[in-house]
Amino acid sequence: MVAIIKNNNAVTPVLGAVLLVLLTVVLAGAVAVIVISNGSALSLSSSTPMAMIEVSDVVGYASSYKNNFVSLEHKGGDPLDLDSTFIVLSGEGSSYVSQVGQVGQVGHVGFMAYGHVTVKYLDLTPEGSLLAYKRNNPCIDDGVWSAGEILVLDGDDSINGTDASTVHVSVDGYSNTSNNYGFNDGETVTVKIFDSLTDRVICEDVVDVRRVE
Repeated sequence: MVAIIKNNNAVTPVLGAVLLVLLTVVLAGAVAVIVISNGSALSLSSSTPMAMIEVSDVVGYASSYKNNFVSLEHKGGDPLDLDSTFIVLSGEGSSYVSQVGQVGQVGHVGFMAYGHVTVKYLDLTPEGSLLAYKRNNPCIDDGVWSAGEILVLDGDDSINGTDASTVHVSVDGYSNTSNNYGFNDGETVTVKIFDSLTDRVICEDVVDVRRVE
């Protein structure tokens, strides 16, 4: 009879090595999943929409706000959600300023302030906007600014000069304005379009202001 001797001392190191390899593979896979997941989340949260917006026309007349128009055409790229997109216009012009330290309305006690005008369209959605803004922009009823659509901004887009307006206008440091605005013809206007989720510029342009005919 042949005696079989079990060498446990030889088997144990082999099993230990196999288990160590398996544990390493499992841990590596878990780390990879975590890194990929976090990377994807970071990419999604910090990605800025890519779109080409062309300023097709700027009509200005500093003392007649309703005759000021800025036409912006979406030429291609990502559709822009109106509730996460805002626009800043800046150039030489005017706005009505209240002398009583409140948001002014044309016709109330105050004065026309001329200088460097900054206009912020903080909300481009039709909800809560003036009827004229909705009429000028029927293409954005779906809440999205898509390729081929033209967004028209008017100097009278503020909500009757109240502080509830999503159009905010300042002139040379005066912020208690009517939130209406006019740009001087013959000057230039800088147009910047931002993504509010990342606070980054989507696109910008500098254009000449032509006088209303």
